[in-house]
Amino acid sequence: MKTCSPNLLQDALELRAHVRGLKALLEFQQWQIEVMNDRLYASESGGKAARRLLALKQSEAERTGRRRSSDF
Repeated sequence: MKTCSPNLLQDALELRAHVRGLKALLEFQQWQIEVMNDRLYASESGGKAARRLLALKQSEAERTGRRRSSDF
């Protein structure tokens, strides 16, 4: 007596393909983050400038967020 129908097997194969694709995407995104992190925390002047720019953007975002929350 067979318990697995062809549809279930096909569904499992498709699911496995999706999981593999998602793993590949996550690995690529991890690589991107590592590259950006290396650039951001480089000891060269470009890394220092990137850190300053990030700090400015974060403080600007915080100020904007405070303004929005005080509007309510």
